[in-house]
Amino acid sequence: MTGFPIGGVCPFAPKDGVKVYLDESLKRFDKVYPACGSRNSAIELSIPELEKYSKAVEWVNIGKN
Repeated sequence: MTGFPIGGVCPFAPKDGVKVYLDESLKRFDKVYPACGSRNSAIELSIPELEKYSKAVEWVNIGKN
């Protein structure tokens, strides 16, 4: 579906038609390290950068509560 291997799913540059949603729990961090297309690659991003570059549809709460 995404075109990336498990553990390497990149939140930016997904295949056409794949929507990106960001989990609200990420907002507690100053920096996050999303994968960049492989299991052994990552990039440091601030939350505003992640939101900008991922072109996320929306923030969602996937937690239990």
